[in-house]
Amino acid sequence: MEEMSSAPVDQTLSCENCGNLHSAAQKFCSKCSFPINGTEEEKIQFKNKIRGHQFLKEEAEKELKKPRVIILVLAGVVLLSGLYQGFANDDFATMIVNLCMSLLYLILAAWCSKNPFGAILTALLVYITVNVINAFVDPLSLFQGIILKIIFIGALVKGIRSARDAQEHLVQLQKMNASVENN
Repeated sequence: MEEMSSAPVDQTLSCENCGNLHSAAQKFCSKCSFPINGTEEEKIQFKNKIRGHQFLKEEAEKELKKPRVIILVLAGVVLLSGLYQGFANDDFATMIVNLCMSLLYLILAAWCSKNPFGAILTALLVYITVNVINAFVDPLSLFQGIILKIIFIGALVKGIRSARDAQEHLVQLQKMNASVENN
């Protein structure tokens, strides 16, 4: 029979990862699953796994800046389009709607820092909904600026993926009770 630890059973150990106290007989931390009585190789693997998740989370967060910029650009395009419709075509109703839509996109861009997934998904749904409504009112509007529409939709979909990935890595890091400062 192999002995787990040379320390007495009534002795407690502090987890190197989260600081939780454990019996010396326990191999893994019950809070973060760190191998407190594991081999040095197991401890290194655990720390490398945390670093890997942190790296992937940071990369996903970098990618999240792009959709926020896309939402801001979308707000600007809608604003300029509304101003053009209002002043050049004397269509003040369209101008007011576009100004409200631009404001909505600005709010979503601000919300993107607190809830990237929700903000980007909402921006995508609003954008698609507005374009579908416009297509019912004026079917030719569906093809006007089609390249720009495809770019906006593609960027927002990519942003949704990045937000989901960042959230998944954050959940994994929280399960391991790890933070960037710990390692």
